[in-house]
Amino acid sequence: MGGEKRRKLAASETPWDDVDAAELTPAQLLVRDSHRSIYSFRHEAHEGDVAFFNGYERESCPFCGGELVRFGHDRSGLQRYRCTSCRKTSTPVTGTIFEDRKLPLSAWADFLAQTFSYASMSLMTWEDRRSDTTIPYWMAKLFSVLEGVQDDVVLSGTVWLDETYVSEVAGELWHRPDGKLPRGLSRNKIRIAVGVDSGGRSIFVNEGKGITTTARTWAALGAKIEPGSHVIHDMETAHNKLVKELKLVSETHNGKALMGVPDKQNPLRPVNRMCFLLKEFLRSHSGFDREDLDGWLDVFFVTMNEPEDKLEKAAMVLDRAMRCPKTLRFREFYNVRPSSRGSD
Repeated sequence: MGGEKRRKLAASETPWDDVDAAELTPAQLLVRDSHRSIYSFRHEAHEGDVAFFNGYERESCPFCGGELVRFGHDRSGLQRYRCTSCRKTSTPVTGTIFEDRKLPLSAWADFLAQTFSYASMSLMTWEDRRSDTTIPYWMAKLFSVLEGVQDDVVLSGTVWLDETYVSEVAGELWHRPDGKLPRGLSRNKIRIAVGVDSGGRSIFVNEGKGITTTARTWAALGAKIEPGSHVIHDMETAHNKLVKELKLVSETHNGKALMGVPDKQNPLRPVNRMCFLLKEFLRSHSGFDREDLDGWLDVFFVTMNEPEDKLEKAAMVLDRAMRCPKTLRFREFYNVRPSSRGSD
């Protein structure tokens, strides 16, 4: 088919924006008006945003760490502060992922709830009528907020351990000198340590590419298991140092011998289930950049751990974003000059 390539529509546009309504079919009118209505709803301002931000009082200057004094309010009603040292002014959003925001916080609440529901980025982009650049940018912001979220988690009681793998994307696969792909657990596989305990806690740690080593497993899990715990695992020799150094009560099972055993009778069932769910989660984002794997594991950690309700999880992340401020500008993420479209 010939002809000129059509410009991709912005999230707010429809194919009939420049067409007189009298020239449209009933179906075209319905789809156009429905799209406009959803777009408007997803982008309308929310009066609770200012109250949310002002609810987090600044304790120090985001520029130099100096002491702050209140300095009136800006035009939107946000509390302003002035630093007694560098004299710069700031608001509660300065230095957070919400700095320079264009969309209301209600959009972020929806985004977080969707993320913790296994929704793919393409699905969120369509359902929320966002620009193609918005959701990947927000996901990168979420990764920065969640960085370190697993640091203080320690599994205890009965602990189940196992590993799962994720493959490199097709364009990044390593080939042998003869051009063929290596078999087995090569550098084309990224190993993820998975742990679950009897208290319902779980962890997901990136151990790196290829076959693991005792040193790598110790580095990943040595501080994640309470000494003296009862650990149920397969016959992975890389776990030996964990058992010895942490004085764990070790219960090993031959994974191959358990193949075909009904789930309810499988002693590794809790961790097997978690490995399966992790694979399903990563599969729903199959094209993700493997450099961002740690961020995706943090997102899955929040998805699988308390609080249980996804709305509670969204509130927890928003609170963390304000209490542990980090920022990421659009131009830094995409390495381009920001446009007026989709750069929230």
